[in-house]
Amino acid sequence: MRLTHLRDLNVAGQLAAGHSFLSAGSGLVQMGDRFCVIADDEHHLGVFSLAADQPGKLLRILPGALSADQVARKATKPDFEILLQLPAASGFGESCLLAMGSGSTAQRMRGAIITLGSGGNDATVQIVDLRPLFDLLAPFVSEINLEGAFVRGDCLVLLNRGNMAAPETCIFKTTLSSILNGEVTDVTLVKTLRLPSIAGVPLSVTDAVLLENGAIMLSAVAEATSNSYADGALCGAAIMQLDSRYNLLRLEPVEPAVKIEGIEARQNAEGIEIFCVSDADDPEKPSALYRAVLPST
Repeated sequence: MRLTHLRDLNVAGQLAAGHSFLSAGSGLVQMGDRFCVIADDEHHLGVFSLAADQPGKLLRILPGALSADQVARKATKPDFEILLQLPAASGFGESCLLAMGSGSTAQRMRGAIITLGSGGNDATVQIVDLRPLFDLLAPFVSEINLEGAFVRGDCLVLLNRGNMAAPETCIFKTTLSSILNGEVTDVTLVKTLRLPSIAGVPLSVTDAVLLENGAIMLSAVAEATSNSYADGALCGAAIMQLDSRYNLLRLEPVEPAVKIEGIEARQNAEGIEIFCVSDADDPEKPSALYRAVLPST
């Protein structure tokens, strides 16, 4: 499947690495003609226009400044890997987002409920302690590394990414309200996925989105790393479709092979329209927004 480059994620302001662009895009939400992007090594949310190519706006999520040094920044970053829009039934407004850390280190166990102001020019933020969630997940997996989530009814479905040492993607569910209240008392393992490999490296899930018909779209990458902390060489990437019971229906390798970390998808007359954001894995290079269409079968 061919990805079409739409724009680099340039922003109006200088970030921790000293550049005016996001370089580690990791979560993506479409809200009308705006795209909200979370980066795993920043304290800000980026808000971009699909219709215009001007730099995105930066909205602060966490206080303080991260180090300009890449190694030091990696050790202290919040690692927000998940970004989703909260449903009206959650009790929050339609312009509310939930960002979640991966949980792969103690620094990465926070969430943030982000309420966007009118026009996306400002935001109010409520920090959520996710340590109770990660305590419950720990017995199920060799390493915690949450990278995808979506809301289904009153449940929050969470996907824990694998790696070369433990390639399974584990799918869990809990109640959304317990996450928002920071009072998680129960999680259930609902499925374990073992995905195909590219050049001998297993694909692992990096994000997920639920379609209106109940199908699930996933982004996945084959990254040559054996743990949840270290980056590795990228061997390929793919978009996948699961049915409502988490069975794999379609797997489409993407070209160019970029490290897709965030995905949005909508059904339209062409099939499934997909937007995705890349993680450059290099502070000197910008992340980018791409579009693709998966034709209906």
